[in-house]
Amino acid sequence: MNVNHQKIIALIHALEESEEPIQQSFKKNWPDVKLNQYADFELSKDRARGLDEAIIRQRIINLGKSAVEDGVDAILYTCSAFGDAINAAKEQINVPVFRPNESAFDEAIIKEKTVHILVTFIPSLELLVNEFKTMSKGLNIDVKGYLVDGALHDLKNDLVDSHNKKIMQAINKIPENETVILGQFSMARASDVIAKEMPNRVVLNTPDASVLRLRDYFLSP
Repeated sequence: MNVNHQKIIALIHALEESEEPIQQSFKKNWPDVKLNQYADFELSKDRARGLDEAIIRQRIINLGKSAVEDGVDAILYTCSAFGDAINAAKEQINVPVFRPNESAFDEAIIKEKTVHILVTFIPSLELLVNEFKTMSKGLNIDVKGYLVDGALHDLKNDLVDSHNKKIMQAINKIPENETVILGQFSMARASDVIAKEMPNRVVLNTPDASVLRLRDYFLSP
């Protein structure tokens, strides 16, 4: 692996609100990487409408193939509700492909505490809980999932403070000694205020975990 050339990472989005948090995380954690952006913002709407999974899967795969044609070094999908489709893309793409939640999930598994996954997009809820159960199979880790109702609506209407407040209210209902995962990239906007207001809580956000995993993958000896 050549660690000397500037790495090109493809970011593939299905939700507009995911773009800013992952860009900020790269700026903070790995600023000298080049980012190529790809998006199909109808995917989340179509998933919510119940569009045929085969069609959604192919669109996810096609986005990845477009990135490969552009010569990227790796692909990070930022859309948490499409894990099965991303796994299918992994089988057809010849560069490293990272799911949006796997790095944060790995970090939570290491902590061996009860895990609470918060989401604001309801199609992500069951998918992420099941994904975590698969990754932690055989381990004695309890996982629970919660929808932070109304938070995504607030974010789409530029009510960021209200979005963040709803997330913090949900965290306050969780025992302090247990692990919280903000299950969507869009939710990372709340991370700074959470760290300030809840400094003793273990709250993982998926953009930071993903960027650190990518950086280590390419730059670690």
